[in-house]
Order: sequence, then structure tokens, then C-alpha cells
Amino acid sequence: MSTLERWSPGRAAAWLRRPSPEDHKYRRGVLAARTGSAQYPGAAVIGVSAAWRTGIGMVRYVPPLEDAPRDLPAPAAAVLVRHPETVLGAGRCDAWLLGSGTDPSTRTAAEEAAVVELLRSGTPAVVDAGALDLVARVAGETGPLILTPHLGEFERLHRGAPLPDDGSPGGIARRGEAAVALATELGAAVLLKGSVSICAGPDGRAIAHGPSTPWLATAGTGDVLAGILGALVATHAERLRERPAALVELGATAALLHDSAARIAASDPAGDGAGSPITALDVVAALPRAFRAVSAAGTGAGATAG
Repeated sequence: MSTLERWSPGRAAAWLRRPSPEDHKYRRGVLAARTGSAQYPGAAVIGVSAAWRTGIGMVRYVPPLEDAPRDLPAPAAAVLVRHPETVLGAGRCDAWLLGSGTDPSTRTAAEEAAVVELLRSGTPAVVDAGALDLVARVAGETGPLILTPHLGEFERLHRGAPLPDDGSPGGIARRGEAAVALATELGAAVLLKGSVSICAGPDGRAIAHGPSTPWLATAGTGDVLAGILGALVATHAERLRERPAALVELGATAALLHDSAARIAASDPAGDGAGSPITALDVVAALPRAFRAVSAAGTGAGATAG
């Protein structure tokens, strides 16, 4: 692994695209989300909400194929109640968000086949939670991919020695090395989530952001991060096809924007746990202000993405 880089708002700003007068919804990016389940319908709502608040032109929602009791809530209905502007069903898209709020232990054969087909389609994708285990099966056969495991999911994928979850320089360095190793093995970028999040690529590059505000340690915030990242990947899909290595910078940018929104929502500007409790949707609601603040950090700095 090369030296672990630290990300900054000025560098992240280069990846936050503002619309121009010539833009329309398709030029701003279309994300298709295949997320949520009868057990975890909120994951679909939270991820779609976060994508909308990160500057995307359109979000499609594609319900996973599952055998669920009819008395359980349908994630599609929950998504459309919260965001009626969301388009239901597959169609033209620039990137996929896969797996949030799904459980591989209850995944149907039809859903597994559908997700594998999407991974092999060549369309850039963010792979989260219940879809992570499928990436090894298609390694080398995909378009640009970025995985978003938390430490427990990462250790199941990497199958190496247990990793420290502390914020010490040694612990962060070990997680960075492990993230690079998994990225190299799978041929995909890996955003290892934590208080200090690390985004690594198969080329050995690794970028860290954090420590984030500890108020982010609450249910659903990982789904927020996945939605943010999905929107960024869809927005920059054309560039990613030319330069997949840029996924590492997009992952770091998503982590920074996620933390910035949480600090705003919790009134914790220093990120030290001051302020007040928040929920995942509080973080979503603060995303436009975080987008504006991070964008302003790049004004006049001459930063360019890529």
C-alpha cells in the first residue's frame, strides 16, 4: 500500500457537480436502486432519499425479488410515499445501488441471478450489505464497482486476521492494508466504513476520512452513505468508464459529505460528540447544506476531479 492519504473538503468539492443551464435530468445522472426488503423496507427509503439529496437527476427504484409474507410492508410503497418523484421499475440508468437492506440468508435464487446479471452488465455499481458476497463470483467480469462493507462484513469477505477497530495510527494503517488487499483480490474499490473510513483501490491507493462524528453510530446511516455514493457514481459514470480508479476519490468524497451532513444535523461541528442525537433521516435532511458547504471549500481552489 502506498501512503494512506487524507481527504479534504477542497478535494471533495471537485466531485460535487452543480447543474448548468444546459443540463437536464439525464445529464445529471440516473441511479437505479435495487435495495430494501420486507424485513428492512427503511433501507430503501433512506438510500433513495440520500441519493435525491446529493444532486442526482433521477432515481429509479427496482424492488428485489423475494418471498415475503403479504402482511409485511412493501419497500416500493414506502419509497414512493416518501419520494413520489422516484420512478418505479428498471430502465435507463448510469449506475446501480445494490444490496442495502437485504439479507443473503433469505435471498431467493431469482434475486441472486438478477443481481449477478446486473454486476456483469458493465454498468458502474455500488455494492452494499446483502449483495457483497456475490462480488467474488463475478470478479474480473464487471464494470467499475465499489463495495461498502462495515468491519464485520469486511472480515467475512477478506477472511484474514481480525482487524482492530480503534483510531490508533497502527489500527488505521492495518485496516488500510487489508482494504487494499481485498480491493486487489476482487478488482474493485472498497470503502471500509468506520469512525475512520478508508477507501482503497486495486492499484494500491488508499484514502482515509475521519474520525467522523460519533453521532453517526446509529441505525440506517450506512444506507445514507450508500445512497450518497450511488448518486456520485451515477453523476460521474462516464468518467469512471474511462478511469475506474477514480472510484477511490468518490468513495472518500461520499464519506466526507456523509460526516459533514451528520455534524450539521447533530450540531457537532468539531465531530467530538458534542451536540445532540440524530437519526439517519436527520443526516439526509442536512445533505443539501453539507453539499453547499463542501462545494464552497473548493471555490477558487483550482481543484479538479479526476
